[in-house]
Amino acid sequence: MDNLNPKEEFNLSMNLIIGALKLQDKALVESCEKTLTELLGSKCTSDIITAVVFQLAQTDPNTFDWAWRNLYSLDACQHLIEGIVMFAVKKLINQGFILGQDFSLSPTGKIWLCQEAKAALLEKSSATDCIFLKEILQVPPDI
Repeated sequence: MDNLNPKEEFNLSMNLIIGALKLQDKALVESCEKTLTELLGSKCTSDIITAVVFQLAQTDPNTFDWAWRNLYSLDACQHLIEGIVMFAVKKLINQGFILGQDFSLSPTGKIWLCQEAKAALLEKSSATDCIFLKEILQVPPDI
């Protein structure tokens, strides 16, 4: 990777992760993430995983779904999930919803919220944002 410019390095790394994800082999993906972290550092690897997940959300829903269900524990994915949660919290607060009353955060990276808050959040979000938000938003069943 020494002879590549940063853009080529990033794209090659993305293609490596995408190829591993399409094989739906968790051990292979974890190995690729570990190798990239050793070569490029954790910040760059996190950025690569984030770009891959956004690309898959728009281009390959089946691989995206598998990746989301199976790679929640990867360090690079944790940064993405934290970012999505913070994005959602800011949007909810900006729309007038109250933390602890209309929505709350779970330790697993989910947001528990009332149906009204969920509908308002999704209504004012882009199609790509909605894909990610639907993965973290949970409306508790009526008691």
